[in-house]
Amino acid sequence: MHETAQTLAAPLSVRLRARPASAHLLRRELRSWLEIQGVAEAEIFDIVLASSEAFANAVEHPLRPAASVIDVEAEVTAHVLRLTVRDYGDWRNARQREQGGMGFPIMRTLMQTVDVASGTEGSTITLRRRLRSLR
Repeated sequence: MHETAQTLAAPLSVRLRARPASAHLLRRELRSWLEIQGVAEAEIFDIVLASSEAFANAVEHPLRPAASVIDVEAEVTAHVLRLTVRDYGDWRNARQREQGGMGFPIMRTLMQTVDVASGTEGSTITLRRRLRSLR
């Protein structure tokens, strides 16, 4: 049995500790998964960078998180990547650090859509991008 063009491989699902040091684990897991999907290196770079920015926001912005984890899921369907980064706390508008503020502009430059859904039980950043090349 061969895979269809609609769904190339199993979706990615990763749960990480909500701390900056976990970002390298996300980058490694996502890069490996995208390589298995057959995504071109230039696109992998963009997607990994955008997801790192979303992860950084999920670490920084939750106020009183109910869980100290961040869930990341990704799937490719009909050559469109959908990647979600979910935290489990109220959204904090103020930054914990002075520098920053370029995460969303970077995500919006690298991805086709960036959607944020925020509520009392957490926030989800959903990144989408049509992939130019797949095996």
